[in-house]
Amino acid sequence: MKARNGAVLLVLAMVMGCSAGETADQPAQDSQVAAAPAATAAAATTQEPTGPIDQALATEGEGYFTSRGCASCHKIDAKLIGPALKGVTTRRSYDWIVAMVVRPDSMQQNDAEAKKLLAEYGTPMVNMGATKAEARALFEYLRQKSQ
Repeated sequence: MKARNGAVLLVLAMVMGCSAGETADQPAQDSQVAAAPAATAAAATTQEPTGPIDQALATEGEGYFTSRGCASCHKIDAKLIGPALKGVTTRRSYDWIVAMVVRPDSMQQNDAEAKKLLAEYGTPMVNMGATKAEARALFEYLRQKSQ
């Protein structure tokens, strides 16, 4: 019964991931459209943010959290299909989080911590075709939620 529930959750996660409006053949095109309002994020995608929370960027990140399907598998304060995200910006580095958002498939194959999470939760993180600018905005949202 437990295995059946896990399979149902996996299928549900995949369906929810696909409902984000992207196919495997066209994530770059859709990501560019979604990243257009992220002009502030694009300028600061390579450096870990410090100082006060950028409220506009955090709001943008919250929108991505919902529209990209992150909320289908993650909650801030509780485990769901994936781990709870409260405090993730203090547990993981900025570069690690960005890499996990932008290229989760590669991370789950090559990164020790990502492999542990995959083993613990049993469901791979879906590649939603996020850009580095979107990942930066998501990081700011998660940083805000971690306070």
